[in-house]
Amino acid sequence: MQRGTSLARLARFSDCLWLLAARALSVRYRRSVLGFAWTLFYPLGTMVILSLVFSQVFAGVDHYAFYVITGVLPWGFFSLASIQAADSLLAASPVLRKVYVPTVVFPASVVAANFVNLLLSLLVLPLVALATGAQALPSFWLLALALGCLLAFTGGVSLLLAAVNLFFQDVRYFFEGILLLWFYATPIVYPVSVLPEHLSWLPAINPFAWILLLMRGALYGSAVPAGAPLLCVAFSFSVLAIGWLLFHRLERRFYAWL
Repeated sequence: MQRGTSLARLARFSDCLWLLAARALSVRYRRSVLGFAWTLFYPLGTMVILSLVFSQVFAGVDHYAFYVITGVLPWGFFSLASIQAADSLLAASPVLRKVYVPTVVFPASVVAANFVNLLLSLLVLPLVALATGAQALPSFWLLALALGCLLAFTGGVSLLLAAVNLFFQDVRYFFEGILLLWFYATPIVYPVSVLPEHLSWLPAINPFAWILLLMRGALYGSAVPAGAPLLCVAFSFSVLAIGWLLFHRLERRFYAWL
């Protein structure tokens, strides 16, 4: 039986993808009293801690707590989804040895579950805006574009990690270290304006900084350069295409390593 990852074959297993995503969400909160509320407590707790630590340092940022949470939410989705996706094929190996399922379903279901989590977490933003006095009016078309770019970029990175981590399991741990550096290289807790001149080029080469620019433009009301949406779409979907092609190219070798 051919085991490729064509879009048509993936579409036939879309029910399996959503079943796995739903299972991941249910397992996450199975024995939790507060359930989904933990998803809200984590970004809120992170926002509170970062605000207490940095609010005086970046006192010039209006409604700093709201500024922080608009960065913490998309970053939390990206980092958690990509790390979980890296291990998804290894975790699914008992199933893949017994029945045929397109392997791409497993990292895709991880990303889908975390994306649903992100969408539900966004519901807390009006409460944070109210509590902090932020009065930014959301741009829903820009928010949809930012979320689409975030999903595409995360999907591409997740496919790359899932494919390569199956052969070299140190990749996941190496990427965790990269994420720590990446977090501080991204203007999540600080505005771009505080970067010294010799580091002012960092946001321009940081793909997540461009996604964050759209997210904050949609939610926080910050200025978005005219070409930023097109550039963001171009690189996000390029990463998705690269991840898909590499995953498809390596898939025939997966079963020897499961």
